[in-house]
Amino acid sequence: MKTFNIFILFALLSGIVYARPIPISKILLQSGGGPASAPTLQECMQNGIVSTLAPWYCSQINEAAAEIWYEWEPIAAVTALAALILAIIIFVIGAAIKNEKIRNFGLGEIYEAIATIIIVVLFLYLSATMFGILPSITTGNIDPYSTALTYISHEIGQTMYLERVMFSSYLVDSYYASIKLKVNIGDLSLPPVTEVLSRAINLLFLLPINAISSMILDGLFLLYMEFYAILFFMYASIPVFLIPGIILRALFPTRSAGGMMIAIAIGFYFIMPTLFAVAFYFTSTSAMSTLYTEAETIAQYSQGTGVETNAASPTSPLVLAIKGIQQGMGPFWLSLLFYPALIIAITYQSINIIAEFIGGFAKTTGRLRAV
Repeated sequence: MKTFNIFILFALLSGIVYARPIPISKILLQSGGGPASAPTLQECMQNGIVSTLAPWYCSQINEAAAEIWYEWEPIAAVTALAALILAIIIFVIGAAIKNEKIRNFGLGEIYEAIATIIIVVLFLYLSATMFGILPSITTGNIDPYSTALTYISHEIGQTMYLERVMFSSYLVDSYYASIKLKVNIGDLSLPPVTEVLSRAINLLFLLPINAISSMILDGLFLLYMEFYAILFFMYASIPVFLIPGIILRALFPTRSAGGMMIAIAIGFYFIMPTLFAVAFYFTSTSAMSTLYTEAETIAQYSQGTGVETNAASPTSPLVLAIKGIQQGMGPFWLSLLFYPALIIAITYQSINIIAEFIGGFAKTTGRLRAV
């Protein structure tokens, strides 16, 4: 009787896959349209909690993530179904020869194949949940990829503007600090009358701005790394990690490696950009507002009349601006180092947990067979 029920399940799954020319995940997410069309915003808005909490998902993620997934899903579906067929054959052989060990092994492989099929069938629905419901709880109806990349790009632009302004100001004040005016009275040569001004500009402005500029360049490098890391995994997670992971997970010897690759895809495709979006949503504005204000001050007082004395004393406007930048470096580095490090740690731990759950599913099926 169990064998007959398994054959019925396999027939139903085969019918679902081969009776339609479009991917299963598209059938679940859209209520109409041809094989190559994504659901319209109006259609998607009528399809439950995901579209209610995150309407952006229907018009943006479907056109990006879903398009990539549709291209590769048939390979994953065929692999999962092939694994199911092989598992059923093993189960039937074990039942026919009345070998309990082979029969239980085949039954466990059927559970594994069904779990792989579930991953294939529900991938886009899970992506809608991860990208839709979870961010909407904390930040509202935002697109995690668009939000994270937009905030990072905005922060890159403001950081480059600050670096450009400081470099221009550094050149101007370096020129004034290098001027040496000497006065000779007969054979008596007096010390340069501009030496005090030169030392003041060097100590109060040039040395601090040089150190800050070097730190900001490092921060700019980190921002570009974060930007292109998110961009890379946005395009590479599905074809490079998820699809090979599903294929490897369908095979018994490489199941753990396949589970790890699927976990890497989920971690870097779902969890990391969502956390980056939330982090930059709450920290980017406060981190850059002070630096941008002080950059405007430096730009204002690095040109025009009196520029030669705007960094000559502790109360000069350029010196005060540098002190303001020093105070604003705390939130800046908090958003560039602490939160990204925390996000990477959470993503890494999530990958380990998901890999253990997906790749170690055989342990669960073993316990199910024992029951």
